[in-house]
Amino acid sequence: MENYYWTTEQPHGNNATTMCDFIENHNSWIHIDVVDGSYAEGVDTSGARWEIHAGGNGDFNNHVVRFKLINE
Repeated sequence: MENYYWTTEQPHGNNATTMCDFIENHNSWIHIDVVDGSYAEGVDTSGARWEIHAGGNGDFNNHVVRFKLINE
């Protein structure tokens, strides 16, 4: 799955905030069932399970979520 990038007007103080923002405002394609700070796990519509890692992308206003396949 491709990385997901976005920008916010308000800075995120930490990566857990970035994960919350992703889940609440940007995710519509993966059912997330585990969240631990900046780490999450979820299942996509085809049944594949993914690790989800939230972080900064250069500064406090640019963000990225990276996905790593756990299984298919």
